[in-house]
Amino acid sequence: MAKNNDGWEKVETSPAWDFDEKKELVGLFISKEENVGENNSNLYTFELLDHSHYAVWGTTVLDIRFKNLKFGEEVKVVYLGKKPSPTRKGQFYRDFDVFHRMPSFEKVDEEAGQEVGA
Repeated sequence: MAKNNDGWEKVETSPAWDFDEKKELVGLFISKEENVGENNSNLYTFELLDHSHYAVWGTTVLDIRFKNLKFGEEVKVVYLGKKPSPTRKGQFYRDFDVFHRMPSFEKVDEEAGQEVGA
């Protein structure tokens, strides 16, 4: 985030992850927004190892698989490609595998020099 001379940080939206470009996303699940955009979709935000943030738009498959995720969990999302819909003839859906675990590291509050969480 960019800071101006008065110490204010500009709030910016996270870029959306492009699963057509990069098939796998691994990061910490940090937020969920509901009813976003004209389709009232869910928007999930992840922090990657390089501390960048990326958003993932919800789909029927992802909304179901993300339902029981907890904030702070490490999540791996793998795009499996388009599959034929079992219920809508001639239609396709984007399929994903989703894995999760509690992180195996402790986050350090850099300013205070103290560990945060476990």
